[in-house]
Amino acid sequence: MTPDTIAPLFFLATSLLLVSGVLKLVRPRATAQALLDAGLPGSRAVARGLGAGECAAAAFAAAAPARGGALALAIVYLAFAGFVGYVLRTHPTAGSCGCAGSKAVPPSLLHLGLDVVAAAAGVTYLAERGPSAGVWFAGLGWGSLPVAMGLALAGWLLVVVVTGVPPAWHAWTPPTDDRAASHADRHLVAEDALSIAGIGPGHPSLWPGVGADAGAPG
Repeated sequence: MTPDTIAPLFFLATSLLLVSGVLKLVRPRATAQALLDAGLPGSRAVARGLGAGECAAAAFAAAAPARGGALALAIVYLAFAGFVGYVLRTHPTAGSCGCAGSKAVPPSLLHLGLDVVAAAAGVTYLAERGPSAGVWFAGLGWGSLPVAMGLALAGWLLVVVVTGVPPAWHAWTPPTDDRAASHADRHLVAEDALSIAGIGPGHPSLWPGVGADAGAPG
């Protein structure tokens, strides 16, 4: 695999990391709340600190990927994957992981998988000694404009997919047998209560009018 092969994915991941960091700096409340919901220390200061770290990692990855920037990007995305995995395990119904500021990004296996792919792109780009963003785009010549537009479109589509697909999937998924099981449990509880009261399955009180009809003259 050559650097040019992995470069689009690598710089897409870099751009998304930068956007994520900026959103945390500008709108830290959602990230702070997501941390608190996950049982972790969360405040606007913490959220802004995370955002600043993400911006720094993205800038380092874009400017000097071969000198450790790509590794920094991979580490950040692995941390994202670890956090999403933790939330999925401990708080599977959480509304957002706080990755995109005020925009809700529900934790999902899709989100976790994309984080792992981005981390792998960082490691691969480091191994291939890929050039910086400026050098790579300069080498594309006039092709840099459509490539940049394509990366922007791909980033937007990824955001739409990550924010829209998991809720749509949960809404479409047929209900499980939990409702039937709950109904059966309620039925058993009712039978137990009647048994404690001394009312068995054939007790006359369960069949209104039957006893009266049986005792009435013909």
